[in-house]
Amino acid sequence: MLLVWLLWVVGVGAGPAPSTTLQDDHQYYTMSVFQNNAGNSFDQNFVDMENADVKHGLSDTMVGAELIKPLFPFPFYGHLVSQFYVTTHGFLSLSGRLHDYIYKTQYIAPLRIKLDPSRSNSSTISVLSLPHRLTVEWSNVSVMEPAEHPAGGSFTFQVTLRPNGDIVMVYVEVQPVLTTSALYDREPVAGISDAFLLHGSELHLYNKINIENVDINTRTVAIFRAQPTCVAQKSCGSCVALRENSTFNCMWCRASEHCSDGSDRLRQVWDDHSCHLENTTTCDNNHMEWRHSTDSLPSTGVAAAVSSTSTVVSAVVSSLLVIVLLVLLAAFLFLYGKYNENTVIGRQVKVLVSSYDQFGSPKGTSMELGKKEQQAKALSKPVSEFVNPMVNNNNVITAEM
Repeated sequence: MLLVWLLWVVGVGAGPAPSTTLQDDHQYYTMSVFQNNAGNSFDQNFVDMENADVKHGLSDTMVGAELIKPLFPFPFYGHLVSQFYVTTHGFLSLSGRLHDYIYKTQYIAPLRIKLDPSRSNSSTISVLSLPHRLTVEWSNVSVMEPAEHPAGGSFTFQVTLRPNGDIVMVYVEVQPVLTTSALYDREPVAGISDAFLLHGSELHLYNKINIENVDINTRTVAIFRAQPTCVAQKSCGSCVALRENSTFNCMWCRASEHCSDGSDRLRQVWDDHSCHLENTTTCDNNHMEWRHSTDSLPSTGVAAAVSSTSTVVSAVVSSLLVIVLLVLLAAFLFLYGKYNENTVIGRQVKVLVSSYDQFGSPKGTSMELGKKEQQAKALSKPVSEFVNPMVNNNNVITAEM
C-alpha cells in the first residue's frame, strides 16, 4: 500500500526556538510557554522519575488507559477530581468513563498523538505520585508504525499536576516532524479542555486552551496556572465577589447551594434544581433579590427544552380531555338508545347489540379460558438468559485500532 508522507510544516518542533517566554491569559488558566530553559524553567520543572512506578501494562500496550488516583484531590477547572485515566497516546483523560471521544475534551494533553509504547522495550509510561505533586512521564515512545514519519525518532515528555490546580508540561525530547495521520483530527496536539455532561449522554465542550504546535520543542516548558472559578466558590458572598472582580458571570443558587455561570460539570445539578430559572447575584441576608435569568446562561437549549416540554404536556392534556368527552358522549347515546328503542338512536343501538351477541360474545366460560392458558404455559419451554462470565478486574483497558 502506497503511503504519502507529509511534512507537518506547522508541526511539533518545527525548528530551533530562541530562549523566549510566551504569556497568554485565559479565563480559567493563564498559560506560560518557555523555550530553551528560559528563566531556568526546564531545570526547575523537570522531574527525576528514578523512583517512579512504571506502568508495565501501559508500556506494553498499543492503545490503552489506566486509572490513576492521586494522593490529593486535583482541582480541574475548579472541580475536585479524585481519579483520572493515563493513556498510551500522550494525554490524561479526566472523563468519568472511557469512551471513543475522550481525546476531544475533558483532557490534559502534553502531546496528544498516536503513540505506541509497545514498539520498543525501552518505551515506558511511569507515574510518580507524591502528596504535593503527581507526575506522569512518557519516555522513549514512538508513533504507531503506520503513522510514523520516515525520519522516525521517539518522544519523551512529562506532565505534573499540583494540589493548587496548576499543570506543568515538560518536553525532554520532541521530533521535528510528524505525519498528518499521527494526529487526532489535525487539531493542536497539546492543551487542556473540559466539558459538562447533560442527560447522561450529551457532552458539552465549554472551554479549550491549546498550545500552538510550533511552540512545542525539545526543552520547552508549558505552565497552566489555575484561576478562581465560579464552581469553586462555596458561599454566596464569595460567589458574588468573584463576579465583581473577574470576567465570570457567577450566580448563586440557593436550591442547590452552589455558584455557577452555567458552564461547569455541575450543570445538570443546576438545571435539576431550576437554578437556570431562579438565582441571585446579591447576598443580603434580609433580602435576596431572586430573578429569572435563563438569558444570562450559555445557550445550550435549556429555554427551548422548557418551552418544548410545556407544549408537549399541553397537547397530551388536551388529547385526554377530548377522549374523555367522546367516551361520555358514546355512553350517553348508548343509554339513551337502550331506553328509547323507537328512536333512530335506539334502533342503531339494538342492531349493534344483536350483532355482538351473534359474532362477538366469548364461546367459553372464564374457567375454560383459564384452563387453556395453563395448558399453553405448560407446553411452552423455559427461556435461558446468558450473560458474559468474563469480568475484567484490571484497571488497564485496551482496544484494537
